[in-house]
Amino acid sequence: MLAVMLIAAVSCTKYSATVSGNIAGLDRSQIVIEKLNLSWLTPVDTVTTKANGDFSYKVALSGQDPAFYYIYRNGVKLAGLVLQDGDRVIVNADTLGNYTVEGSPESSNLKYVDDALAKAASEMVSILNREPEDMNAQLSRVYVNHKRDMLKQIMSNPRSITSATTLFQKFNDDLPLFNESTDILIFRSIYDSLATVYPNSEFVAALKNEINRREKESELGAKLDALSQQSFPDIKMNDISGKEHSLLELEGKVIILSFWSIGQDEHKAFNQELTELYSKYHDSGLEVYQVSLDVDKPTWASTVRSQKLPWISVNDGRGINSPVINAYNLVQIPTMFVIGRDGEILAKDVYDVASLEPIIRKAL
Repeated sequence: MLAVMLIAAVSCTKYSATVSGNIAGLDRSQIVIEKLNLSWLTPVDTVTTKANGDFSYKVALSGQDPAFYYIYRNGVKLAGLVLQDGDRVIVNADTLGNYTVEGSPESSNLKYVDDALAKAASEMVSILNREPEDMNAQLSRVYVNHKRDMLKQIMSNPRSITSATTLFQKFNDDLPLFNESTDILIFRSIYDSLATVYPNSEFVAALKNEINRREKESELGAKLDALSQQSFPDIKMNDISGKEHSLLELEGKVIILSFWSIGQDEHKAFNQELTELYSKYHDSGLEVYQVSLDVDKPTWASTVRSQKLPWISVNDGRGINSPVINAYNLVQIPTMFVIGRDGEILAKDVYDVASLEPIIRKAL
């Protein structure tokens, strides 16, 4: 019974902080306490000031991790606070959003970064309104100076929870502050510092999610860069012995990429002509990579053996569902592509071998 009572007592423990102070110029007016939940604000309570503008409010916290709260009146932010269990914070503000805060170093950090962002944004608006000749240069200067200031603040306070939210600062949806690819190093550094202090904080979790997102984006970008360096899509299929062959392995050669099917007799004659061309120019650097678009792989393999095809012959058994059809936008077979030594496609949709020879001679 005692154990149950102790567990119940612990589970009912209330985490709280007290916020008091004065809002100059308010006479029994209402102010709204709002909580930041990652990227949106949720109203928590409404407090009425006294005749002289004094107020006092006990904030119920959901746990021991720091939480962000803001005081608003008629849509105007009067103050921003970072509250932890047991904090006793004193705020003195006016109705324009100018304020001081005592008793909370984290709230002081928040005020610094919020004020700095507001100042930089105001400078940008001023530049846009004036439209000077070097407007872009002036805007860039404000952006860079603010980023340097915030980076200094973050690295000086790596275990401040405000460092997590500062990394997500943005002037607008299209202009985040820490959006360069190298900024992921800063995200990792701050995450490593905060995860040891506030492992369960939703703001620390947001850092981890952002790191994961940027890593995936970086991986995708690397893959796209690799693709952009290739002027032809790669093909990876197995030959009649089950050995995989990649089209990219032939880079540096002049390649005839051939698509065919064993189902039509004219394709046999087509291969005979191609064999003559291959024999003539193979020693000079010509290669043939031939893709069969047949579902019947055993019959295809038997045909390759009987025709004694000397080049790379592959098949994935998917027929018209093979991804190479879309990759090379095939409209009929047989058809051929010629790929130069530098990877450039020199000719495509060539339907007869006779048309190939002058292209091959020039490429070699």
